[in-house]
Amino acid sequence: MSASLLKRIKSHRHYPELSKFAVVGGMGYASDVIVFNVLRSTTSLGPISAKALSLTVSIVVSFIGNRQWTYRERASNAGSAKIPMQGLIFVGVTVIGMGIQMAFLGFSHYVLGFTSLLADNISGNLLGMAVATAFRFWGYRTWVFRHTPPGATEPAAAVPGQAVPVEEAPAPEAPERDTAHAPEARVRVGGEDGPAYERSVPRPRDPAGTDR
Repeated sequence: MSASLLKRIKSHRHYPELSKFAVVGGMGYASDVIVFNVLRSTTSLGPISAKALSLTVSIVVSFIGNRQWTYRERASNAGSAKIPMQGLIFVGVTVIGMGIQMAFLGFSHYVLGFTSLLADNISGNLLGMAVATAFRFWGYRTWVFRHTPPGATEPAAAVPGQAVPVEEAPAPEAPERDTAHAPEARVRVGGEDGPAYERSVPRPRDPAGTDR
């Protein structure tokens, strides 16, 4: 790998997160292998029981590592109250990733007919692992450790039986009458005994702005 390509990779905005994710993933994988072999060599557990326990330890190690290191800022913004929910979603994303890896292995072995040990390793531990790892990386940052801006708060839920204050909109003000620019009206003044003549008087406007 050339120095320029390595520099471009390190300058990518997701590189710190990806590198931490890879380290935590390696720790989880190592814990899975170590615990499995210890249980198989020192206890009377069968392979399925030993693998179930080792995978449980691996998931716990991965969750703690990702929460406390890889996605530390996101996890701290979410607070400690969401740890149980985050743990459940984390397990769900991890199980789906394992299913993706198993699907690659099963498709290659049983559908395509590549039954050699090399083919199983390529399909399960290379291609399947790559796709499953990409899915887990996306799933953890999208569903488990979601980005929450600092100081953002969720709207308070309404309490049954308690009135919710509603801001009232201000009442519209009635428009003032414009008598200075109102058109003039001709009024007939005078009567029966005297001469009749007309004079101009301002015509008032109604609140709607139309002439009466």
